[in-house]
Amino acid sequence: MVFIFDEGSTFKAPLDKVWKLNQSEGEHSHPSLRNQKGEQQGERFILSYETQMPDGSWAKNKVKTTAFPPVGIAFETLEGPMTGSKSFQFYTPKGNETGITVVGEFVSKGVPDAALKGAVLAFLGTVFDEDQKNLTQM
Repeated sequence: MVFIFDEGSTFKAPLDKVWKLNQSEGEHSHPSLRNQKGEQQGERFILSYETQMPDGSWAKNKVKTTAFPPVGIAFETLEGPMTGSKSFQFYTPKGNETGITVVGEFVSKGVPDAALKGAVLAFLGTVFDEDQKNLTQM
């Protein structure tokens, strides 16, 4: 189990544009996530997808997300290698930019803490880069 506090990343877009991306269909692309499917369940959105593992195999994941506009989004991993992980990403408006901070507790059975922390930070970096690209294409 690893507690992560990751701050300092900044989207080159104002907060309202970040939320438009979060709530869009078709404009919110994550090439690092394969076979993405989502369904609305009340106030929550359940996202299923596959991620590539270090050995090259693909793992299925299911994540419950709860949006709290304009503050942030809560994530809870329901299925997959990180089942039981919980995090919150929150946004800080900075004029024409938006700061993003991720705070959470991440778990993965059989993975040493240092390796888990590195994997989570790498994943966060990848989806941040993908979202930055999505924002520039909106």
